[in-house]
Amino acid sequence: MSANVYVSKWSGIGAIELKRTYQKNMRNAMFLVFAAFFSVFAIIALVRMLMSSDVQEAQSIIIRDLSELGPPPSLASRQVQVKVSQEIAAPKFTLPEAVPDEEVTEDFVIVSQEELAEISSPVITEGDGGGNVQFDIPIEEYIPTPDEFVAVEERPVKFQDAPLIYPEIARKAGIEGSVWVKVLVDRSGNVKDALIAKESGANAGFEEAALEAAKQCKWKPAMQNKQPVALWVTYEIKFQLKANN
Repeated sequence: MSANVYVSKWSGIGAIELKRTYQKNMRNAMFLVFAAFFSVFAIIALVRMLMSSDVQEAQSIIIRDLSELGPPPSLASRQVQVKVSQEIAAPKFTLPEAVPDEEVTEDFVIVSQEELAEISSPVITEGDGGGNVQFDIPIEEYIPTPDEFVAVEERPVKFQDAPLIYPEIARKAGIEGSVWVKVLVDRSGNVKDALIAKESGANAGFEEAALEAAKQCKWKPAMQNKQPVALWVTYEIKFQLKANN
């Protein structure tokens, strides 16, 4: 009795065969990767070795005898030739010649010690703060400006006030305020001029009343070098209803 045997084309493929094929391909891939890596590493190492050998050969100079050294370069070969233009003439030096005394002209001025002292430290008749200022007018007639600083030994002192008239408009409205005035006290202690330094801001007639009262005050003048001088003084005038009632 005979049996029929059928052989398929896939009969030689199974789990074991597939596993063997996979392992073989894996080994080949790893071999190729390692071979490529070592090839690159070897090339880099070879290039570095060649470069280092060239540098060492260039830097290493062995001298066994001084006779091996060549002669130094000539300095004459390094000199730069500068072409000088013939148009520039060389300077000529001549000795001074003596001339008669009557032909000598004096074109200089000899300054005396007194003139030097006057130039360096000018005479100050009256100072306005210690600066080097010389007045062209007498101190009796000198009037400072409102913004000018005048250094004095004693400032003016007010010893007589004028009656302060309270504005009627402000009194009826019950408004109080204060005004800063600036007055020019002359050498006699009288108020020569007056102006408003700071307004009250009330617009109730305080400024006019303050100026009228300030012009009538009496002062002891300022003193400088034991002499009275004119000086601007700033002070406050207060308007208060309680003080006037």
